[in-house]
Amino acid sequence: MRSQLLIPITQRLTSIFPPGGSLPEDVWQKRYSVLLGLTWFHAAIIALVGPLLGYSWEISAKAPFHDGTVLHTILEGAIVGFFAGLGSLRRVGRTLQATAIAMGLMSSSAILVHLSGGYIEFHFHFFVMLSFLALLQDWVPYILAILYVALHHGIVGTLWPKEVFNHAAAINAPWTWAGIHAFFVLWSCVGSVIAWRFNEKSLDKIKKQAAELEEANKLQADFTAMIAHDLRTPLSTVLNTTDLMKDGLFGEINEEQKKWLDRTQNTGRAIIDLVSDFLDIYKIEAGRLDLVKKRIDVYKLIEGSLESYVLMARVKNILLTSRLEPNLPEINADARRLEQVLSNLITNAIKFTPPGGAVEVGARRLNGDVRFWVKDNGEGISPDEIVHLFQKYRQTTSGTRSESKGTGLGLVICKMIAEAHGGRISVESNVGKGSMFAVEIPG
Repeated sequence: MRSQLLIPITQRLTSIFPPGGSLPEDVWQKRYSVLLGLTWFHAAIIALVGPLLGYSWEISAKAPFHDGTVLHTILEGAIVGFFAGLGSLRRVGRTLQATAIAMGLMSSSAILVHLSGGYIEFHFHFFVMLSFLALLQDWVPYILAILYVALHHGIVGTLWPKEVFNHAAAINAPWTWAGIHAFFVLWSCVGSVIAWRFNEKSLDKIKKQAAELEEANKLQADFTAMIAHDLRTPLSTVLNTTDLMKDGLFGEINEEQKKWLDRTQNTGRAIIDLVSDFLDIYKIEAGRLDLVKKRIDVYKLIEGSLESYVLMARVKNILLTSRLEPNLPEINADARRLEQVLSNLITNAIKFTPPGGAVEVGARRLNGDVRFWVKDNGEGISPDEIVHLFQKYRQTTSGTRSESKGTGLGLVICKMIAEAHGGRISVESNVGKGSMFAVEIPG
C-alpha cells in the first residue's frame, strides 16, 4: 500500500527533470557542431600557450610533465584534442559524443585554471562551459560534467590547493573554498536545468500543436475532396444534358436558345475548373499529391498541349507557335500534371494577349534540366504584382477584370507541381510588352 502511494509521488518528482536527448536531430546537430568546434578551439589555444608566452623548449622525457615548458602545454592541448576527436566519431551515438565534448570542455577549464596559477577569474570558465553544455539537453554528459567539477575542486583543490587557488585564504582552507565553489556551480546548473525544462515543455507544446494542425489539414482536405466530388457530378450531368439539347435530341433549337446553352456550358465548365483548383490546392498542401512519374517525350507533351488550344487562339486571332531545341532528352515526370501546368500557362497567355498578338511555347536544355516556357506579347505584369504572383488568391490588375477573371489559384498550382518534381517556376515581364513564364524540370 505504501509503495503504491510512493509511485505517483516519485513520478511527479521525476517529471520535473528533463528526460534528456529529446532535441530534434537537426537542432541537436547544429548545437553539437558549435560545441565540437569550441572544444577543438580550446585544444589549439591551450597547445599554443607555451610557444606564445615564451615557455622553455626543453626536450626530455620529463618535459611534458614540467610546468613552464612548451611540451607541457602541447600535452595538455592534446588531452582536450583527444576528447574532441572522440566527440567527432558519429557512429558512437549522440550521448557518447556529447559526453566526450563535456570531458573536453571541463578539461580545458581545469587546465586554464592550472595554467593561470589558480586565478579566481578563470574559475568562471567552468560556469560558461556548463552553460554551453546545457544546450545539448542530455542528462548523462551534463551530470558527468558536474561530477568532473566537483572532483576537480574536491580532490585537486584539497590535495594540491595551489593548482586551483591563488590566495592564502583558499590555500589554508581548501575544503571551505571548494564547498563555496561547489555551491555556486550547483545553483548555476539548477538555473540551466530550469531553462532547459521550459525549453522542452515549449517544444512538446509546439509538436502537439503541429500534429493537431496536420490532422486538421487532412480533415479539411478530405472534406474538400468530398464537396468537390459532390459538386462535379451534378455539374457534369448539366453539361451533358446541354450537349444533348444542342444536338437536337429534345427538339430543334433556335440561335437564341443555342447562345444561352453555350453560356450555360461555359459557366458550368468555369465552376468545374474552380472546384478542381481548390481540390488540387488542398491535395498538395495536405501532402497528397501523388505523382505518377514515367519517362516522357517532351515533343509529344508540348504538341499535345498546343493542339488543345489551336482553336482558342484562332478565335482571338492569336498566332500560336512552338520553338523546340533538337534532340531534347526524355524527362522523368508526371505527364498529366505537366500538361496541367502547360495548359494553365497557355490559357493565361492567350487570355491576356490582345487580338493579333502571338504566343510561343518552347523547350530547351538547361544545366541537365529541361526548361519549358510560354511567352506572349500581351499586357505584361508590373514588378509590384510579380512579387505576389504565386500567392493564393492574388491576381494581377488585368486578371481582376470581368472578361479575364479567375480564381487566383492557377499559378500557385503550377508552382506547387513544379516544386513537387524538384523543379521551379519563374517569370519575366515588362508592362505593355508581354511576359514569359518558365518551368524547369529535372531530367
